[in-house]
Amino acid sequence: MAGTREPGPGRGVDPWDWWRGTDELCRWGGRVHEIWLDDLADDATRRNTRQQRIAALLSHARAGSAFYRRHHRHVAAGCEALTACPPVTRAQLMAHFDEWVTDPQLRRSELEAFVRDPHRIAEPWLGRYAVWTSSGTSGVPGIYVQDPEALAIYAALLTVRFEFGPMVPDPWQLAAGPSRMALVAATGGHFAGVVWWLRQCRLHPALAAHTRVFSILQPLGELVAQLNDWRPAFLGSYPTMLALLAREQRAGRLSLRPRSLWSGGEVLTAADRHDIEEAFGCPVLEDYGASECMQIAFGCRHGCLHLNDDWVVLEPVDAHGQPVPAGQPSHTVLLTNLANRVQPVIRYDLGDSVTMDSAPCACGSRRPTVRVQGRRDDVLLLDAGGAEPLRVLPLAIETVIEEEAGIHRFQLIQTAPDALCLRVDAPGARRRAGAARRAAKALARFLRAQGAGNVKLATEDCAPEINPLSGKLCRIRALPRARCPG
Repeated sequence: MAGTREPGPGRGVDPWDWWRGTDELCRWGGRVHEIWLDDLADDATRRNTRQQRIAALLSHARAGSAFYRRHHRHVAAGCEALTACPPVTRAQLMAHFDEWVTDPQLRRSELEAFVRDPHRIAEPWLGRYAVWTSSGTSGVPGIYVQDPEALAIYAALLTVRFEFGPMVPDPWQLAAGPSRMALVAATGGHFAGVVWWLRQCRLHPALAAHTRVFSILQPLGELVAQLNDWRPAFLGSYPTMLALLAREQRAGRLSLRPRSLWSGGEVLTAADRHDIEEAFGCPVLEDYGASECMQIAFGCRHGCLHLNDDWVVLEPVDAHGQPVPAGQPSHTVLLTNLANRVQPVIRYDLGDSVTMDSAPCACGSRRPTVRVQGRRDDVLLLDAGGAEPLRVLPLAIETVIEEEAGIHRFQLIQTAPDALCLRVDAPGARRRAGAARRAAKALARFLRAQGAGNVKLATEDCAPEINPLSGKLCRIRALPRARCPG
């Protein structure tokens, strides 16, 4: 999908959207006030408020979710200690989806049909819920439902915590005026960032005229031409895409003068931040979020990520689930989202490696800072017969294989400048072979559209290789000489 100004692909404006927008504005205003008060409170009051939210979430989950009643059956009645609760995984939650959610009207089968329809992206489910999906890096794709209060909290955190100002303008303030906004992302599916973006346009039609979404799946030359034509003052995308666009900007093929940039969805390295800001001449806003919780941490002017610890609990743990001290990288991290009540996320194994800092940040914020190693796959540099190698984003490849072939656990390894090897994880030789054929067909079609028609694509009947140190799966691996920093 190329750029679009529509509030939703192929959909008109719902007459109820005005009412929903007004209702959400009221909710947002109340939460902004609440977050401001949290920021002004002393440390003891903030700890007490957070513990009250933890206790309320646990009580609500046990009362409304059959899954959590069973999962917490060995926890003492009335226990408000989060660490007494056993962790959960995506596979567990998705396997018991209908018991997990606290609204009995939500059914996994109906939501799966909903998210298969790209024409319904950002459409409210049951008139009130936002729904988005996540990739299946663990082999299990997720469906996430956000209730109105959670959405208002995410929006209020974005408003209050990010350091908008003369040098870094609020993107929604830009869109309300003559300035334009652009999001370059994976499109065609109900992905969190696109759903959030298009949902704002549905609720606030004045934004739609000044915002546009561009697909990372189109050839780079077409994307550059579209961005040059649109001339956004605010540009948001993944770090790998921003680094690629920075290269185009330095080469003179892209000629933008944005006032600020947003980076999310992947780890932003210090080297990439420097290169991107130097190329565009403006600051990069960074956040850390996930489909399970959009606003986990926010970036400050010193390049640190501050945890929204009044609404989010992060527990870095080792491979045995034991707490990891500050300053030490974790094996994984357990996430608790204190905002969302319809689909409680309590001690959820997020899979990211994080390090909590012990020293305070120079920006003066009392919120703890976190460094995220996370997962970031390689940008492929392919020999396509041109003067320069063809750069292909890992997120674009992953989107194609997941959405077009329905494959969620795979590995694509570059074996030569013009050769790739695909491995698919599926039970049984016949299923692996069929899945590999579907994935290879979708990938070959995508690479031809990118101008890499001469790249040789082989399939290998073996399991993807897991990193023996981190235990994580790198789904896109480039040649060592071609790997991007980070």
